[in-house]
Amino acid sequence: MNGLSETSSETVLQFGPYRYYVQRRVVCADERPLQLGSRALDILQLLVEHAGQVVSKQALIEHVWPTTVVEESNLRVHIAALRRVLGDGLAGQRYISNVPLRGYCFVADVRPLAPQATWPIPRKPGPIHNLPVPLQPLLGRAALIAELGSQLPARRFLTLVGPGGVGKTRVAVKVAEALLPRYADGVCFIDLSSLSGPTCLAPTLAQALGLGPHGDALEAIAEHLRDRQLLLVLDTCEHLIDTCALLAEQLLRAAPQLGVLATSREPLLAEGECVHRLMPLRVPAPAPRPDLETALAHCAVNLFVSCAAAHQAGFRLRRRDVALVSDICRCLDGLPLAIELATAQVDALGLAGLLSQLQSGAAALNRGRRTAAPRQQSLRASLDWSYALLSPLEQVALQRMAIFKTSFTLRTALTVIGCERIDEHGLLAVIAQLAAKSLLMVEPGEGQMRYRLLTTTRDYALEKLRTSGELTALQQRRARHWEPAPPRSPVAALVPRLIDTLAFPRQAPRGAPRFAV
Repeated sequence: MNGLSETSSETVLQFGPYRYYVQRRVVCADERPLQLGSRALDILQLLVEHAGQVVSKQALIEHVWPTTVVEESNLRVHIAALRRVLGDGLAGQRYISNVPLRGYCFVADVRPLAPQATWPIPRKPGPIHNLPVPLQPLLGRAALIAELGSQLPARRFLTLVGPGGVGKTRVAVKVAEALLPRYADGVCFIDLSSLSGPTCLAPTLAQALGLGPHGDALEAIAEHLRDRQLLLVLDTCEHLIDTCALLAEQLLRAAPQLGVLATSREPLLAEGECVHRLMPLRVPAPAPRPDLETALAHCAVNLFVSCAAAHQAGFRLRRRDVALVSDICRCLDGLPLAIELATAQVDALGLAGLLSQLQSGAAALNRGRRTAAPRQQSLRASLDWSYALLSPLEQVALQRMAIFKTSFTLRTALTVIGCERIDEHGLLAVIAQLAAKSLLMVEPGEGQMRYRLLTTTRDYALEKLRTSGELTALQQRRARHWEPAPPRSPVAALVPRLIDTLAFPRQAPRGAPRFAV
């Protein structure tokens, strides 16, 4: 937690309703620390030290950016942010005046406080924030973060939903960082993945908020948050989804200034929830002669190049390798976690070897960072986490759907994977659940919906299907009922059928087996 420490001797300057603790570089208003960046504090310190005097723009720039050449516009941005936080101009109160062609002047009265008044500094009742510090840049999500950052304060309750490895946690952390100035009482981040059961949620949250043990932890949390302006980030809710939904609803009712940002592989289905599905990064479409510049315009390729360079010194994308890297990113469905895991193998396998491994399965994605959360140490671990949360019927349906290499319709699925327990009504329910849990992609088609598994999910489910002993029988049923995806061209329409004809016999033996779950 980022708290404010105490000291017994410190220079404290007061102007208006604010106290500036110089050594700790903290500005407080009504016993509440303000959210100010380091650059804004540098500007404030120089202006306050020369209160009543004009400080030139050049002097400010040299003080704030002593080793960097910056434009004057950067100074104006930080001055504007400083004025906004201080409420400059509200109720006739002025702090920073712009002197044309000369610079800026701090015009409010500044007076030092007596030494005995400098201890203790007012402490916040909770953390400023406890967000994890990312060690890698987040590529391809800037516009999304800005959009979510503008929506959340108004909507109050937002859930980021998507498959494992799509980057929900990283996006949530970046959104929360961007919103720090909007929440005076800060941000509280809770990683729920290690919690073993629903009874652990409220006590864990109470501890994160700095509350002592209580008989009714949820009631204590609600009372603590009632008048506070705080953003609560609940990360990895899917295994405690009912409890998280109930907690979010109760806290949002009790605390009108509270915001809740959740991440989950399926919606919480709680009152007031706004769901945003996080999609994989964009990948290049197949092209006869892929272009380097066009490929680099896709976020998945950019992430691949960045991660590969971190593992292999001097790595760069050459024109002759564009097709290989584009194919790899498509095999990985643009999933950031899958791309990061795959690039760790480039040094040992090379691009062609990595692509060959991926086309034969996900073996190259079974080892990742030792320090990552267990579910993120490999793609298999991520899929194991999702698979374990499925009902037995959903597990069987997911396995059987792996028989489809491309998208399929409800009718095709019913014909090929249906059984005594998976009739049309049951299949609709299972498809809805798998889609909600981010394991099945839904694609609107002409007159009917189509469904498909991500390549990485299909590889995982296909392995489960082989283990179940149903693969051969399903291949035979699939061969008897072939339905092509909407073709892009007359030639493209022939390709799946040709592959299907070569791969499976057209005549199935009599007495084909009926499936039972």
